[in-house]
Amino acid sequence: MAFTEHYAILNDMPLFWEPGLIARGLYAARFHPEMPSRLGVIPRRGGSGDIRWFEFEPTYVLHWVNAWEEGDEVVVDGFFQGCPEPAAAGPHGPEGRMWRFLAQDAMQTRLHRWRMNLVTGAASEQDLSEACTEFGTINSGFGGRPYRYTYAATNEPGWFLFNGLVKHDTLTGREERYQFEPGVFCSEVGVAPRVGGTGEDDAYLVTLTVDMNRDLSECVVFRASDVGRGPIARAQLPERVASGTHSCWAPGDSVNGW
Repeated sequence: MAFTEHYAILNDMPLFWEPGLIARGLYAARFHPEMPSRLGVIPRRGGSGDIRWFEFEPTYVLHWVNAWEEGDEVVVDGFFQGCPEPAAAGPHGPEGRMWRFLAQDAMQTRLHRWRMNLVTGAASEQDLSEACTEFGTINSGFGGRPYRYTYAATNEPGWFLFNGLVKHDTLTGREERYQFEPGVFCSEVGVAPRVGGTGEDDAYLVTLTVDMNRDLSECVVFRASDVGRGPIARAQLPERVASGTHSCWAPGDSVNGW
């Protein structure tokens, strides 16, 4: 789900367990393109009778980025899947159909924006990028508020492995990229605002990498304002660890007992 200052946004997507198969004890997700995607807007202190539903193009969204209020509209950003049920992960992916739901290039995930007008009931949507990216993170100080930047991951074609970072500028459409060397994979980045910083991208991006070439892992730091420059600091970890799917950052003084 997503949230704004005054609302929570729920989603009802046309990809779900097939009911007929559940009755037989089988679980398989199916995409139903004949059904719309729906977003429901409800006051954060409201009840079930207060929800407003809006219909959009059929898709599936694995991760939302942010939402905010803009005049009479609630705006939501996330990753639209152009192909929510790929036949396979693609020629470069591992064997087995399971991987088709994990390779973002096969699912054609791209940054997308949905708009809902709470006065007129109008709904609209648009792509914000043509690039296949996913797992976007933001400066958490802008959660539920208007924002500009999201930091997403690119994947090794056909695999559930992150091989680089993309900084999406949702205002200008500009994209700034960094690609790791072949055989090096990262995790979703944590965004750590710089102490005393004022700008949205006056922050650091922190990720953990696994280097399959040298059999090691590192904690790698980027400047959020200059992703294309590459890492500004690295710290080798004592053991190699798997690159992780999700991460977050929090200041130490917010952790009890720190």
